Amino acid sequence: MPIRQETAKSHFSIANKSFDNAWRLQRYDSTKPTIQKIFTDQWSDFLKDPQVAHNGFRDVTLKEVQKMMDCGTFECGFEIYECLACHTTSVVCYTCKSRFCSSCGVRYAKERALGISANALDVPYRHLVFTIDEELREYFLRDREMLHLLFSAVKDTLFYVFDKINGKKDTFTPGIIMVLHTFGRALNWNPHIHCLITEGGMNSKHIYKNINFINYESLRKSFMRTLLYKMRDSYDVNSREYKNFKKLISKLYREHKKGFYVYAPPLENRKGKDAIINYILRYTGRPVMAQSRIIHYNKDKKTIKYYYEDHKTNERIEVEEHVFLFMKKLLLHIPEQQFKMIRYYGIYATCNHSHKEKMRVLLPRLGKAKERVYYRGDLIETFGVDPFLCTCGHYMEFIDYYVPSSKGGDKNGPIYS
Repeated sequence: MPIRQETAKSHFSIANKSFDNAWRLQRYDSTKPTIQKIFTDQWSDFLKDPQVAHNGFRDVTLKEVQKMMDCGTFECGFEIYECLACHTTSVVCYTCKSRFCSSCGVRYAKERALGISANALDVPYRHLVFTIDEELREYFLRDREMLHLLFSAVKDTLFYVFDKINGKKDTFTPGIIMVLHTFGRALNWNPHIHCLITEGGMNSKHIYKNINFINYESLRKSFMRTLLYKMRDSYDVNSREYKNFKKLISKLYREHKKGFYVYAPPLENRKGKDAIINYILRYTGRPVMAQSRIIHYNKDKKTIKYYYEDHKTNERIEVEEHVFLFMKKLLLHIPEQQFKMIRYYGIYATCNHSHKEKMRVLLPRLGKAKERVYYRGDLIETFGVDPFLCTCGHYMEFIDYYVPSSKGGDKNGPIYS
């Protein structure tokens, strides 16, 4: 019989987390609360809460939460390694790859940064943040399909502004990377777009030209106009929603004479690959909340205390609340299945074939891209610990694996029996 979970649990003494050995050597505090531990402790009671039972869940919520709770445990699958010299064994549990998982998000961001930087031009970049009025947030929460319109409005706005810069001359197409965040620092629902854009673009002859000036007033007004009209046109012309939204448009135009706020923080490094990697690491796999912000968690009293820094005052604000409310805030930001939180436009769009030949010529000159870092290399790079180096000085070898089947059965390694 191939090995099963119970056999692995009884024969091998290991911790649930796959990174446990490295964390222990780095003075990892296993008593410090994590989002995974909080959900594991409270999930059963949370599902019985009357308000939760009444409102129900999106299917994707249940799926992603279960994946996150199983991350780094036997339920997620594992591999078994053995030192042939001293016969010490080690079990490495798989991670969940869930977009809701804080731990997997860090690794995801690293891999994404390497992939994007390998196919991006080594030119100056500008970081822009497109925000919306508070009254519009509820529309995107009620109908998450509208989040596509947010991406579309930012894209059309940037192309419009670039066309204005060029005037009647040849149009220059920039490279654009967008990331959607639906959360604010206080864990509230606040959809906004982070955008990294080249300070320049390629013309029809595939010549890259730098552009040093962007008219922010034009950017703000154009974004507001484009987004509002796209949202209005998503309703039927004869519907009540269409008429009500037209009234809201008039109100927002009176309140935002300069357009919606577009934030353009200065980049520490505006040049090329470093700017891209820093941007991707900071904004693309970023969890809704960093676990380091948790101050205290009481399992029995079901309370949690955490902090955030106010965006306007930079003041540290501490929040203590019922753990169920905290969980609801986090669950709000789980994206729909197959929804792309990161998108590429202009010369970085995968469907843009016109500049691909020129890009192939330019990219090799920028040096060889850094290779992808896998489990072993990631631990060595991050913690300085080789997970396959036995305490006796010899390297462990792979002997078996277990993968839970999506159909409910088991997939097992062919060796260990």
